[in-house]
Amino acid sequence: MIDLLKVLNLDPKAKPYISSGDQFVLKTCQRTLILGFGALSSIQKTYEGEFYESYEGHSAYIFLLETICGLKSEVLAEYEVVAQFKQAYHEYLQLPLKNSLIINLLEKLFKDSKKIRTDHLLEIGQLSYAGISRKILNTRRSSNEVLVIGSGTLAEDLIKLLKKKYRVYLSARNLEKVGELALEHSLEVIAWKDSLNYSKFNSIINTVGSEDILFNEDFFDQWKMSFSSQTNAQNSKLFIDLGSPSVIKTNLTENEGVLRLEDIFKQSSRLNEEKMEKIRCAKEAILLLADNRRLHFSMSYPFGWEELQFA
Repeated sequence: MIDLLKVLNLDPKAKPYISSGDQFVLKTCQRTLILGFGALSSIQKTYEGEFYESYEGHSAYIFLLETICGLKSEVLAEYEVVAQFKQAYHEYLQLPLKNSLIINLLEKLFKDSKKIRTDHLLEIGQLSYAGISRKILNTRRSSNEVLVIGSGTLAEDLIKLLKKKYRVYLSARNLEKVGELALEHSLEVIAWKDSLNYSKFNSIINTVGSEDILFNEDFFDQWKMSFSSQTNAQNSKLFIDLGSPSVIKTNLTENEGVLRLEDIFKQSSRLNEEKMEKIRCAKEAILLLADNRRLHFSMSYPFGWEELQFA
């Protein structure tokens, strides 16, 4: 049955596609994925004129497994994509109609990706968005205090990496989650959207993605002013924006201490050489697992597409 798998890989800015349950949709800062079984011709017509890649069968499963393992990401082997897959999977399960074959495939994908990461990619996992942010912070900091904005998986990854060396503060919209994280990691909490208190931090890492602008030029003017009398702090102040879509609007650049996702991608490319051998081994293992899944699906689902039922 894996021979009937179809995947479309679209630009992250592609128009949204709402699945009724016959397709699984994943939207991240780097791509929009639509997968299903059988023909996707009607969906292809929706995106006629836009650039996309398409994969089928065995090649489609290899592409999905490489993607969830972070091997198709700008930051090679990053693991935030796993959380994005799982979040999209949980949203898919809430749909009134859902394809049991898609559910089965995604569960196998999670299992296989865990094996690949455990066997080949654990030691380079620190070079994720969170890990690279920590490296940048270590080289530019003048204070042991850092403010993390957001309460999702990426924010929690940052907290775990930073708390041994830094005094971490947390601010997010979800007060229940903030309370849980603060209690678990002994964090101090800053009120959500308290820009006056935000601006007092020399180092800020934002993980919130939204169409709304949370940090505009006025905020950054205030942020700079907070350190105008502290020469060292002014030179080493740092705002890292990991949100997608970006929630900042400023002309400040990396030279002024404001880094965006594309700056993180550039940092990653400079660290990639040391990863390449392990990634080569991971890709070889992915090919073997994909071969196994093709056999497994063919044996487990000997009927045709027309006989598949929705759960």
